[in-house]
Amino acid sequence: MVDTRAFSLPVHRSLLQRGLAGGVPQAGLLLLLILAVVFVYGLRLYISLVPITLLYFVMRHLTKIDQFMIDIVVENIQQKDRFIP
Repeated sequence: MVDTRAFSLPVHRSLLQRGLAGGVPQAGLLLLLILAVVFVYGLRLYISLVPITLLYFVMRHLTKIDQFMIDIVVENIQQKDRFIP
């Protein structure tokens, strides 16, 4: 029988964590930036920066709790509803 503990290697924590931009997943930050550009630059609605900023802090807080929380929420939103009697 082979002792598998002899073949273990240390793994750095940065290799196990996913890449985050600004503390949120990159897709979420890209979505927020696109919303900001459309509302502020395109429509000249400067008041829209307030909800976009609040949404950023909510996403950042959820990411601190669990790195995949945003992905789980998006998957649950996109899931088709079906009724099974």
